[in-house]
Amino acid sequence: MFKFNEDACVAVKSDNPELGLTAGETGIVWARYDTQPPAYEVTFSPPTGGAFDALMYEEELADPAAQTEAVVASQDRSPASV
Repeated sequence: MFKFNEDACVAVKSDNPELGLTAGETGIVWARYDTQPPAYEVTFSPPTGGAFDALMYEEELADPAAQTEAVVASQDRSPASV
């Protein structure tokens, strides 16, 4: 079963220097492959220009909203750090 549908917005979980992507960059899923692990074709449009497609495995991708929530939750919000 797939975690992401076609046309879903996804975020890269960690930096991928080979593709020139940094953690949190988003793309759009346009194809799904029933492999183990599941794989997706994702179109990225980096701020530097030059949109490109990349084959990404499910464990490399996250829901952008969940990615943002995880970053916010990991930040130190104690009174001593303010």
